[in-house]
Parts: sequence; C-alpha cells; structure tokens
Amino acid sequence: MVSLWPSTINSLNDSLTALHGSLGKLKAAKSIDIAEVIDQLKQAAECSRNLRALVLAEMPDATWQNREELDSLVLEIEKRVEARQREEMRARLNSLADELQRGTIVHRRSVRVTQMIQLKEAAVKELRAHAAQAKPVILPGPEHDEWLDWGCNLKEPEDAEALRSLRNDFPHLDEFIANLEPEMWTKTVEATA
Repeated sequence: MVSLWPSTINSLNDSLTALHGSLGKLKAAKSIDIAEVIDQLKQAAECSRNLRALVLAEMPDATWQNREELDSLVLEIEKRVEARQREEMRARLNSLADELQRGTIVHRRSVRVTQMIQLKEAAVKELRAHAAQAKPVILPGPEHDEWLDWGCNLKEPEDAEALRSLRNDFPHLDEFIANLEPEMWTKTVEATA
C-alpha cells in the first residue's frame, strides 16, 4: 500500500493543477473545451476518492476538513507505515537468526564443525544486531524457512546484486553461507505444544 501513496497524491495534485488551469482560462474569459473540463473534474474526483480510500483503509475513523488536515493525516499514516515496515524487517532478521540458532552443523571432521559453529554464531549475532538498529538493514532473499537454501545456491554473476548486498551489509552471514555445504546443515524443527 505504501507505494500507492506518492502516486495517488501526485495524481490528485496533477488533476487539480489541470482543472485549475482550465478555471484560470474561464476567469480570464478565454474559451475552453467544456468536455475537457468535465473530464478534468471527473479525474480529480476519482483521484480524490482513491486517496480518501487509502486514508480510511489505514485510519478508518479519520476526519478532515481541508487539505492541510489531509496532509497532516497522510504524514501520520506514513509514519505508521514506516514503523510497521521497520518492525517487519526486525521480525524477518530475528526469524532468520532463530532459524540459524536452532539448526545444527554436521561434518565428519570436528574441526570443521567447530569452525562452522563459530561462523554461525557470528551470523546470528550480526542478524540480531541489525534487528536492534533504529532502521534495520534490508535482508535480501526469501523468508527465513527458505533462506538458507536460497543463500547456499547464490552464484556469480546471476546473483551479483544479492551477493553484493550480503557482503556489504551482512559479512558474517555471507561468510557462513559461503562456507556452508547444504549437506552440513540439519534443520531442527521447533517443538509445538
């Protein structure tokens, strides 16, 4: 829904600007195309309905009397939506950290297991640190339950953007998945009550 806000507001502003131009011509006693003015009015009314629907979908009890009050409501809604998105990013980071925490490493050599456990713990710590930030970093890829399979199958150059994002923003997680062979990972299923 957030991506609709700027385009909906811009559409309303653009339609009002066009209508204002036509009204300016009328005010100056210039000729106008009445059908065009009617279309401009219909477009402005449709944009207004769309924006009203977005506002009321987010704040059903919202009321406003003028554009200033509407703009104030839109700012409040944008803050709410941004806060909700930050919480979703935090939850996503913590979910992957939990997934890593629950999983176990198996390998024929204990030295390799110890090395991978250290890499896993560093990745978990990194994910939790990002989740605790005021503005969490966006983690590329699918949801936590599919993330490791996705991460272990990343390849250059097809997945260059995702790999670059991981290297830059999640270097410990990147190192962990770069060293993790799929057969080394045992997913531990959460016990349900």
